[in-house]
Amino acid sequence: MKRMLFLFVLTLCTAAISAQRDGLDNFFSRYSGLEGYTSVIINGSLFGLFAKIDDDPELNELANKITSIRVISTESGKEHPGVSFASELGNVIRRGGYEELVTVKSSDDDVLILVKTAGETIREILIVSSGDEEAVIHIKGSLRQRDIDNLSRTHIEGLEQLDMLENTGK
Repeated sequence: MKRMLFLFVLTLCTAAISAQRDGLDNFFSRYSGLEGYTSVIINGSLFGLFAKIDDDPELNELANKITSIRVISTESGKEHPGVSFASELGNVIRRGGYEELVTVKSSDDDVLILVKTAGETIREILIVSSGDEEAVIHIKGSLRQRDIDNLSRTHIEGLEQLDMLENTGK
């Protein structure tokens, strides 16, 4: 009986951990390929290739630290009634151990920047923009504050929001 109870508890714990990990994956899968949405996934190898072509040493160093960048956004000019990426990701953010660093609210859009850290290392950056156009940028890797500063200068659309992190101390 103890063994059955132990297996049941172990199964519940495994399911809970899996659900937390897959929350963002499910979100990106839900909108990927749908009409009216644009989805971009750049794995670390491709990012590294771009860095080598650019021949920028800072970008090369940064490319070695990024494992993936995923972006999903609404296409401008298309109706998306009832879509709020920030609301949909609320549970994922709360359960995922993300720390809110910056919130920017304006009359048209709101931007939320969150990180998941391990000590001094930033493991994930999640940027959620809501309002007239919805967008989510998810960056995974092993980054430091200096790397974030460099990433904000890469000219990848949407990453200029990372400039706001300079004064947060992360």
